Amino acid sequence: MSQPEIILAIGNRELGEKIRQVLAESGLAVSDLCASGNEALRKVRALRPELLIANYELPDTTGFEVSKIVSGNNLCSVILLTNETQRGYVEAKAYDLDIVCLNKPINKALLLNTVELVMRSRRRIRKLEKELYEMKNSLETRKTVDAAKSVLMEKLGLPEQEAYRKIQKQSMDTGVPMKDVARIIIDTMK
Repeated sequence: MSQPEIILAIGNRELGEKIRQVLAESGLAVSDLCASGNEALRKVRALRPELLIANYELPDTTGFEVSKIVSGNNLCSVILLTNETQRGYVEAKAYDLDIVCLNKPINKALLLNTVELVMRSRRRIRKLEKELYEMKNSLETRKTVDAAKSVLMEKLGLPEQEAYRKIQKQSMDTGVPMKDVARIIIDTMK
């Protein structure tokens, strides 16, 4: 598995370099350090990192606005660096968008633990999304094959097992997935 990439959107270059160094010392790859929100959005869309760490204060927009766009489009996970006042303003909205808020001043251990947890959660979510997609696809295939079996049973008077075997054999003989063979049967015989 390749090393996860992180993009930093920190208006203050010095703070950004400190965070980059802390992450690098822990073996995490920082792809880019962006000085503005618009630059961060372009980089996130182009590089598709696993994580964006954004400061609330950015020169052209707020880090929260950038975070809403990134999280809302499921481009990557987001950690938003806030002070106490900013956190109070964005906390409820951030929770709904799966944006993690981290208070400044930043504690090294807390930052690293938060990054690890957010990235681990993102990997779990991706795995679950993949499993869900596969389950939906399997269910859709089963429904389509069952509908095709019903058509064959009705039109050709075949028993259920023989109708299924006919779809399966046609799929194997032609190299076409059973779902597609079933769809063709439904479309041509109904």
